[in-house]
Formats: sequence, C-alpha cells, structure tokens
Amino acid sequence: MNRKLVTLAVAILLAAIGVTTALATPAFGTIAATLFARGTFVQPVFAYSDGIALITDETTDHAVQEITFGPGSSSGWHTHPGVVLVTVKSGTLTRYHSDCSSDTVSAGQSFFETGGITAGLLDRGLSVGGHAGVVRNEGTVPVVLYVTYIVPTGAPLRIDRPNPGCAVN
Repeated sequence: MNRKLVTLAVAILLAAIGVTTALATPAFGTIAATLFARGTFVQPVFAYSDGIALITDETTDHAVQEITFGPGSSSGWHTHPGVVLVTVKSGTLTRYHSDCSSDTVSAGQSFFETGGITAGLLDRGLSVGGHAGVVRNEGTVPVVLYVTYIVPTGAPLRIDRPNPGCAVN
C-alpha cells in the first residue's frame, strides 16, 4: 500500500513539473550571459553599515553576471530565488510585471527583484516582490546588464514561469 502511495505521489510530482515546464515562456532573441563568478558564504551573514543591512539565515551563494539583450530580445517570464540587484550599463530595458504594468530602466539606473515573500519580512511591515516578470529590449541597440545574485546555496539563478496573462512574452 505504501509503495502505491509513493508511486502515485512521484507521478503527480512529475506531472506537475511537466505542466510547469510546458507553460513556461522561454527567452527569445539574441541574449548572451557571462557568469563572472559564483561563490558561497559558508556562514550566515549579518552585515550592517551606513544604513544598509544584509542578513541571511543560512549559507548563501553570491554570483555576478553580465547579460546582453540584443534588440527585440526577451527574458521570458521568470522569477529569481533570493535577492537580485541589477544595473543597466547601456541601453534601455522595459520590465513587465505580473500585474501587466511596466516600467523602463535606462543606462546608469538600477533595480532589484526578490524571489518571494517571507513571513519574517511581513512581520516587520516590509512588502517585497516575488511575482513573475519579464524584461525586454524594445529598442534598436543592445542592452547590457550587470546582475548580482544572493541566493540560497545551490539554488538556480533563474526560474522560468508561465505568462500570468499579460499581452507580452
């Protein structure tokens, strides 16, 4: 009996993964990503200086990447685990959010994304993201980003997601 339940549970899990993958919206266009480095903080981090705090409960990975989006390229709908800090080196990027709103970010500007909402942050009255997003180069010149990821140790830097019902991919 237990083996049947385990088999059923595994089958349901695999089906769910297959459906999620099938509904994901992949990146398209000319995109080049260079991972400069990825390392692990082997102890939880508690750093506070000049009004800036970085606090982790567990070990985390820190990765730095350059991503170039050619004209007409799209990241596809996705989320990130942890915290992602992005600076636009050149060009202008359009960001679409899961509520279908959008904003533009140009050279010299930065933004951040978060992977989820945690009870601890909500208890402190902080509202954070966690909803799927897509970034697009809707211009005629390449967009170059520098991206810093702080993610749980071993986590992927990106998680593909389905389009939440917006008119863009």
